[in-house]
Amino acid sequence: MRFTFQRNKVAIYLALSAAMLGGSVMSASAQTVPSNLPAAILCYAKADQSWRVGYLSRVNKNGEALYAGAGGALSATVDAKGIVVAPDNRPAGLDCFGKSLEELRASGRLMDFQPKR
Repeated sequence: MRFTFQRNKVAIYLALSAAMLGGSVMSASAQTVPSNLPAAILCYAKADQSWRVGYLSRVNKNGEALYAGAGGALSATVDAKGIVVAPDNRPAGLDCFGKSLEELRASGRLMDFQPKR
């Protein structure tokens, strides 16, 4: 899993870099990336007893962050207050739903961005 995460981390950085560059070209005002959002969230699915990883996919202007799995399926939404919101169109099968980013961070369930050295 460590190797897979390292490879995926490179893809995340490339995608975010492209998104930030594209956004700065199209926007007249400078936008800042929210500093408290993790790169990924780890959730446990009790139904099939597996771990799911949602990677930061998008941050909306209202502050909601969307996390998607590697296959592109939506995994979770974090609201502007930092709470993982349960989906309203399917059963909430992951244990992250209803928890705050602080709770998940304290339990080691977030992968934060590493500052460039």
